[in-house]
Amino acid sequence: MGSISSPGIGSGINVNQLVSQLVAAERAPQEQRIARRETDARADLTAFNQIKTALSSLRTAANALDGSSGVAGRKATIQADAGFTATATSAAALGRYTIEVESLATAQKRQSGPVTTSADLGTGTLSFTVGTETFNVTLGATNTITQLRDAINTATAGKGLAATVVNGDSGSVLVLNAAKAGTAGAITINATGSIATFTNGLAVTTTATNAVVKVDGVTRTADSNRLTDLIGGVTIDLTKAQDNSTFTLDIVADNANVRTAMQSFVGAYNAALTQLRNASAFNAETRVGGPLVGDAAVRGLQQQLRGAIGDAFDELSTLGIKSSKDGSLSIDVSKFDAALAASPSAVERLFDKEIAGSLGAVLSARLEGAVAPNTGLLDARTKALNDRLKGLLSDRERLDVRISRIEDNYRRQFTALDGLVSQLQSTSSFLTQELARLPGAG
Repeated sequence: MGSISSPGIGSGINVNQLVSQLVAAERAPQEQRIARRETDARADLTAFNQIKTALSSLRTAANALDGSSGVAGRKATIQADAGFTATATSAAALGRYTIEVESLATAQKRQSGPVTTSADLGTGTLSFTVGTETFNVTLGATNTITQLRDAINTATAGKGLAATVVNGDSGSVLVLNAAKAGTAGAITINATGSIATFTNGLAVTTTATNAVVKVDGVTRTADSNRLTDLIGGVTIDLTKAQDNSTFTLDIVADNANVRTAMQSFVGAYNAALTQLRNASAFNAETRVGGPLVGDAAVRGLQQQLRGAIGDAFDELSTLGIKSSKDGSLSIDVSKFDAALAASPSAVERLFDKEIAGSLGAVLSARLEGAVAPNTGLLDARTKALNDRLKGLLSDRERLDVRISRIEDNYRRQFTALDGLVSQLQSTSSFLTQELARLPGAG
């Protein structure tokens, strides 16, 4: 049967409390050191993640100005009640045009007389010609109006023309719709055999016509109501013919997109600079520094960003970009719009990564070196910090093992001392009792 041990009962020494206090005193300095290093590493990790997010946003904002987003746009302004709409790309020249829509392009439509759905329309050979294409229709022994519709649609497969059946009060009517507007899309029917009697009755209900439009007195004929090459960089959709009525189309500058993109870049640059500054700042009054105070990598990133802006500041200044004492940027919108009016592609050239030495090329290289996944500076620092945290976790585990051994040693020692003191106290009591029995002890 195992013995029951209650350290301290015999001697009066509080062994458990004494051991706990000694163990705590042994653990405290080392545990505090580990905890302090963990706190510092986590603060550094958070700071680097925040910096990476800010620099990634800056790279995205800079890339947005490389290409069409960096080119001043164009906006089409149309006089009220005009028979057309228009959109313009950045390639369109600024100017005013006088436009007259004489006629719209229409697609031909043919329609048969009404027949019953069960009527046999006959057989023979049947083909349709639209422009340069001919579609031969395979006919069965009997052909109802729905069978003829299906045979036509199978042969044309949606090209050139399409057939449908409209069921009215007087019977069913076959309708042929040309797929393309204009005279080039007109449908020619060739039929032999008994089916010709029915197809000869496919009368033209809508005539194929071309669009006719005049721009500043210059006539253009087209087989579509959408004109993409009438005016360079402008797409015009004709909606209503108004012969002898002219309307104005103004192509004006539209800087909204590129202005917004530039404002986003300025904001992202300021946010990145602030993040770097806060992470490495030191307050002389409170003597408290940021988590990365004195870090060479952070100082290097700050210098690289400010250096890139400084090298391109003449061009930025021309665009209305101003710098304050702390290095942050701001934009003078009026000056920016005036600069784009004078040179619509100025921003695009400044941020074109393909131009050696441009702001876009320099920022792309420096930011890529900082935020590239796995190979970038910030990912390397983040990995090192995560490795440090893993090492500190191992240190904590080793500390737990060592403290557990120390506690066991203390407990064995004090348990033995407790037993010894208890024996000495018992011996003392025995001797006291025996001495008290001796003659004259009183």
